[in-house]
Amino acid sequence: MELIKVSAEYLADHGVDNPRLDAELLLGQVLEMDRLHLYLDHDRPVVPAELQRYRELIRRRGQRVPLQLLLGHTQILDHDFGVREGVFIPRPETETLILRAQELDFSGASPGNLLEVGVGSGCVGLSLLRHWPEARLVAYDLNPRALELTRENARALEVESRLVLREGSPFASPPSTPPGGFDLVVSNPPYIRTEDLDRLEAEVRDHDPTEALDGGPDGLDAIRGLSRMAQRVLRSGGWLIFEHGSDQGESAPGLLREDGWREVRVFTDLAGRWRVSCGRWGDLRGDSSANQG
Repeated sequence: MELIKVSAEYLADHGVDNPRLDAELLLGQVLEMDRLHLYLDHDRPVVPAELQRYRELIRRRGQRVPLQLLLGHTQILDHDFGVREGVFIPRPETETLILRAQELDFSGASPGNLLEVGVGSGCVGLSLLRHWPEARLVAYDLNPRALELTRENARALEVESRLVLREGSPFASPPSTPPGGFDLVVSNPPYIRTEDLDRLEAEVRDHDPTEALDGGPDGLDAIRGLSRMAQRVLRSGGWLIFEHGSDQGESAPGLLREDGWREVRVFTDLAGRWRVSCGRWGDLRGDSSANQG
């Protein structure tokens, strides 16, 4: 307990959010114990080799290396995902994207064909494959390390057989669609304004790939590309859903409405901040809720 207390104070002095929680999780990593057993076995001796390893982890966390990288994994909803340097790190806000996607109306049926743009660690698309056991996912990323990590996570979640990974972007050359088109296009695109990149927290600025963050001058470049591309690959009645910044709760859904999307909606995350927008494509004249936000 003294070790946790001193480490938490050190992390707090170095500007780390939730310093005690981080100190506990890192000690649990070293001792191979969950947080409950850290307290149940609070008088367990920490041998020199363990202490040395723990001090190194605390030192690196004090340098603002993301906790997820130090642990080597992170939990999103009910699933654990491996993470690694050089691949965008999933964060709790993205759970809103997954949950809202799961709630979309596919006319009483489960979606069969999903397209993800910017797969990263795979937390969004693979979570949806677990939720819809008959679905298939085509997932793109510019980063080959992201594709490799997604495949590893897919193998661990036993969904690899329903996954197709492609390196590159579908914006310039959209994928050939399955019969009838895709049911859902989903993305956590780059949406940070270029001028704001240097002001991001060190954990994000110094460790996430720039191409996964930089959304152009107004942060909407990738979202514009998503809107145009999704129109070409979705079946009539299919959905586009994506994450965006908390300050884009008007501009992101407004862009969809300008592009002719229907049933445009915007959702807040658990902190009450605008986080996710969606829209439906196609001829929905028989649907009285069409084009309502």
